[in-house]
Amino acid sequence: MGGWTDDRIWDAVDAWKWIPPGSKRTVRANFELAVTPGSYALTYAYGLHAPDGPSADAVLAELRREVEALGGTGVRTQITPRSRPADLAERMRRAGFRVAEEAEVLAWELRDDRGRPRLPDFRAREGVTVREALTDSDYDGFLSLSGLIFGDPTPSVESQAAFKKEFYRMVQVDGHSDRFVAWEGTAPIGRAGMEVAGEVARLWGTGVLPERRQRGVYGLLVQARCEEALRRGATLALVTARVGTSGPILKHHGFRSVGPLRVLEARW
Repeated sequence: MGGWTDDRIWDAVDAWKWIPPGSKRTVRANFELAVTPGSYALTYAYGLHAPDGPSADAVLAELRREVEALGGTGVRTQITPRSRPADLAERMRRAGFRVAEEAEVLAWELRDDRGRPRLPDFRAREGVTVREALTDSDYDGFLSLSGLIFGDPTPSVESQAAFKKEFYRMVQVDGHSDRFVAWEGTAPIGRAGMEVAGEVARLWGTGVLPERRQRGVYGLLVQARCEEALRRGATLALVTARVGTSGPILKHHGFRSVGPLRVLEARW
């Protein structure tokens, strides 16, 4: 369907970078760094690679120096079947990295071979609605769930202002915020994010309050974003799903597993 081979999907994974407003960025030959601001003071390394083992050790030493120079307190990066050298993960372990998350890349093609819309089928739950956050109250509902669902620290005042400014800019310029909230009446009970990049809809940050789980709310958040992505011209929905939690739900509803992805982290 749609010509989305595994190689094309891995290209889309490699192109996916999370760089929040106010981040510090550094680009080097073997990696790119983004230091997130405020309470999220953790560096993300993208495109980490080396031609061979000894070179990888030198690159990891350079990575630490660059992170510390930027004021970062740690670094996260991802390992996929494309990562090189083949023993990069083991070399990172010896350098002090640990596995922070076991995930897999899942994909859903939004059009069939004839170009007709193709959507996952998650059953609606009575009394629960999902809408994109477009107002202050919507945004506050989205933000209020971060700590309750994911245990995220409260961002600094500066970070909150930067995120709110970006929210206003997106709504004003694009008519979208790419943030979705599930509501039960007037109470926010779940949240999710999406970014459409060309033909790819990147689905991120999906979570539901613990006391509201096992009721199909997660699926409604997935379905709402796929519907919106299709309206915006995307042909692929892409997600990195945690093994043992969201992964089984999505695969049960037809998402295709493309391969494993591990998030490795070091803190100093």
